[in-house]
Amino acid sequence: MDFSRLIEWLIFGAILLYAIYSMIAIKEEKQAYVDNAKEFELKNFLFFLPSWWTNTTESYDRDQSTQAVFERTDTRYDWRADFEWFESNDEIKDKSLEEIIVNKLENLKLIFDPEESVIDVPSSFQNFIPFLEGRIDLIHIEGTATEDVSERVYFDCYLIKDNINDAYLFAKSRSSILNGAVEGPYFEEVLRTFEFLHQ
Repeated sequence: MDFSRLIEWLIFGAILLYAIYSMIAIKEEKQAYVDNAKEFELKNFLFFLPSWWTNTTESYDRDQSTQAVFERTDTRYDWRADFEWFESNDEIKDKSLEEIIVNKLENLKLIFDPEESVIDVPSSFQNFIPFLEGRIDLIHIEGTATEDVSERVYFDCYLIKDNINDAYLFAKSRSSILNGAVEGPYFEEVLRTFEFLHQ
């Protein structure tokens, strides 16, 4: 066996070992999320967050704040999640959820790839009790997009209307294209399992 062939096999073996390690780490991270989820309150929403998400909001008071930012400070992932709560007002009271979310995305200077993204109600919410009871309405969009004309990003966001309190939650997850699949499933699970503090 010549030396170059040996190097090729060593590189292949290293890649294979890294892939196996990554699969084990991801599996353990999923179980860690279930076992160690931490509660986070934003107005009347209660979320169950992965323990590795760090609240990087400059100042946060559950009763006063209307926005919270989370990032992974244990890695160099280009990822963050923003949760923004706001009440209905004259400007949006007659607008549909789709009109409101499109306006939010325009303000963020985001243009989604049309073939990659759809605005809809995720199937995972079809059996969500608050949705079935008419407590909330929601809309979701996810996919690759161009931000501020030049930067390519992976973006996932939800607009949830609290019909009882006439208020909204705009939750968004933004990452580089390569990191889109890393925190995305956890972000979706956080949004799929929230509870209300006030009925």
